[in-house]
Amino acid sequence: MPEPRIFDDSSAWIRGITRAWQFLPPVDMRAAIEPNEVEAASGHTFVITLTTGPGLVLPTGAHITVEIPDCWDCHLGNCYRRGVQTLGSRDQIRAGYGAFVDVACENPDVQLAAAASWGRHLDLLDVVVQSGALQGGDEVQITLGAPDGNLLQAQKFAQTTVFSIGVDADGSGVYRQIANFPTVKVVGANTADRFRVFAPAVVQPGETFDVRVLPVDVYSFNPATGYAGKAQVYATEGIETVDRVAVDTSAQPLGETITATAKTSGVQTLSVFDSQAGISGKSNPIGVGFLPGGDGDKAGIYFGEMHSQMWHSMGTGTTAEFFAWGRDVAGLDFCAPANHYNWRFEVTDDIWHELVDDCNRFNDPGRFATLVSFEWGGVGGSGHKNIYYRGDSGPFHFWYQGQHRSPDALWEDMAARGLEALTIPHHPKSMGGADWRFRNDRYQRLVEICSMWDIAEESGPLSVQAALAMGHRLGFVGGTDSHFGLANQGSFHVNDGNGLACVVAPELTREAIWQALSDRRCYATTGDRILLDFTIDGLPMGSDNAADLGSVDPRRLRMRAAGTASFTRVEVIRNNQVVFSADPQSDVWEDEWTDTADLAPVAFAPTFPDDRPFVYYYLRVFQANRQRAWSSPIWFTQDE
Repeated sequence: MPEPRIFDDSSAWIRGITRAWQFLPPVDMRAAIEPNEVEAASGHTFVITLTTGPGLVLPTGAHITVEIPDCWDCHLGNCYRRGVQTLGSRDQIRAGYGAFVDVACENPDVQLAAAASWGRHLDLLDVVVQSGALQGGDEVQITLGAPDGNLLQAQKFAQTTVFSIGVDADGSGVYRQIANFPTVKVVGANTADRFRVFAPAVVQPGETFDVRVLPVDVYSFNPATGYAGKAQVYATEGIETVDRVAVDTSAQPLGETITATAKTSGVQTLSVFDSQAGISGKSNPIGVGFLPGGDGDKAGIYFGEMHSQMWHSMGTGTTAEFFAWGRDVAGLDFCAPANHYNWRFEVTDDIWHELVDDCNRFNDPGRFATLVSFEWGGVGGSGHKNIYYRGDSGPFHFWYQGQHRSPDALWEDMAARGLEALTIPHHPKSMGGADWRFRNDRYQRLVEICSMWDIAEESGPLSVQAALAMGHRLGFVGGTDSHFGLANQGSFHVNDGNGLACVVAPELTREAIWQALSDRRCYATTGDRILLDFTIDGLPMGSDNAADLGSVDPRRLRMRAAGTASFTRVEVIRNNQVVFSADPQSDVWEDEWTDTADLAPVAFAPTFPDDRPFVYYYLRVFQANRQRAWSSPIWFTQDE
C-alpha cells in the first residue's frame, strides 16, 4: 500500500518541482478554503476542499501535496520551539504539541493517508491515494488544525497567504499545479495596540504638511481593523496642529490625516493619545530646517526599503502588496523590491514584466517613488548584488544561466548596453560574502551595511571597512531582505533584522532618489527614522574630493542628528579609526569638530591601479534602543 511522501529538503521542492510545473498545463482540480479571511495570529480549523474535474482520474499511488507556509504556527505557539512540528497526521503529532491534519473523501472506495514534512522554508503535507481512484466530481477535504487538537494559527502579518498545491497523478514524482491555489486573506487584529504617526522627515519653517495617524495591532504593526475613537494630539512648541483626531478604521482603514504647520526651526514631534483605549503613538522626528548645509533648504530626507522578497522569488506576498505595505502601512517614501529570483519559479518575461509594471503603477511622483530592481545572485562566489535601474525598465540578468562569468562581465555588459544602474553588494559578510577584488566606481557606488543578515560594518576581510580600506568608494544604505514581503519589517516580527535607506534629495521622485543614491547622498539606519546630517567644510556625505594630503588645511566637521531615542554614543570614523566621540544622552545632538591632523601619514595606500592615497570620514550614531545609523563617507583623495 503506497505511503505518504516525506520530503527531506523543502528547498528542493521549491527549486525543483515548482520551477518545473510552471511550464506544464495545470491539473483539472479546483480548491477552496474556509475560512478564507482571518485576523493575524488567530487560531482556526482550516478546511481545504479539493474537487476533481470531470476528466481527471487519480489512481492508487497518486499524490496531492500542499505547501504550508512556515510563518503559520500552532495557535498560541509551542513552549518548545526547536524540533516541534506545527502540524501533522495523528501518527506524527502528540496531543498538545502540534495541530492535527485529517483527510477524507466521500467516495467510499477511496482510502487516503497524509503525512507532513518539516523544512527550513516551508512545511509540506502529502496526501496519497492508498486504494481506489479519485474520479471526476470527487471531493477531498483536508482539515488543518482539527478541533479536537490544537488549532492552526495564521501568520502575524496582514497579507494574502497562498497554499500552493501540486498533483503527481501517476506516482512518478512529476507534479503539476492544480487549476487554482486556495488563499487566505490575513488582516490586522481587531484591537489597536498603538498608533503609528507618520510625518515628513524634513520641512521648512512656515511649511504646512500632512501627518497620518494609523492605529495598528500588537503583532506586526498591521492596520487595526476595529478601532474607532478619538485621540488627543500633542505637538512640541514649534508645531501648530489640531487638538484632537477621530479615527474609524471601518471607514478609514489606513488611518486619518491631519495637517500641521512648522512655526520655528528645530526638531519637532507630534504625539497622539487615546485615554479611553489606553494607546498612544509618537511621530518620527520632524527636522524643521534640518539641512542648512551643502544640500540647501530645498532638500529633504526620504526613507525607503530597498530589499525584500515576494512569492515569485523566495518569499511571500505579491509585489503589489509589498508596495502597498511600504506606502500605506510602513509610511515610507520609496521602495524597491530587489527580489532574489531563481527560486520558486524560473524568471519568465511575464514574471519580470509584472514586476516592472507594478513598479511603474505604484510610482507616484511627490508621494511615493519606486525603483525597478532585482537581486543578482552572483557567480563563482563573487557575492550577491542588488541591481536598481534609473528608469522605468531594465533587463533581467540571468546569472544562474551563466550569462556572466564575473562581476566585471556584468558591468561590461551594462556599459555596452548603456544602462544606468546601481549594483549594491548585499550581505557582504554572509552567505559567501562579497569579493572585494572586483571594483567598479560607475556601477558599484553603495553597499548594504545592514540587513537581516547582520551588520557588516566591521571585522574581517569581507567587512565594509575592509572594502573601504582597499579603496572602494561606497556609500551606505540599509535593507531588510524580509522573506515575507514586508517593507521596513523584519523577517519574523516587527523589528527583527531591519534596515532603511535614507536619501537626501531635492524632491520625492524616482529620478531624484536614484540620482541621490548614485551621488552617495544617503545614509543607513537599522530601521528607525533617524535624521543625520554630516558635512566637512560644507562638503556633503558621499563626495570624493581631490586634495593635497600633505598640506591640506584643518577640516571642520559639522554633525547633526535627531533620533527616536537618546543617543548613547556618536563617533567619527577616519580610515577605520575612531577620532572623535561624544555621549550626548539626548535624542537631539549637534556639534562641530576640527580635525587638525596631517592626513598624509594616515592615508591608505592604493590597492587598485590608477587609485591614489586617500582618507575618508563617516559618522555613526548609537541609540539607547539599540538602533544605529551611519552616514556615507566623505573622501579626500590625493590630487594629481
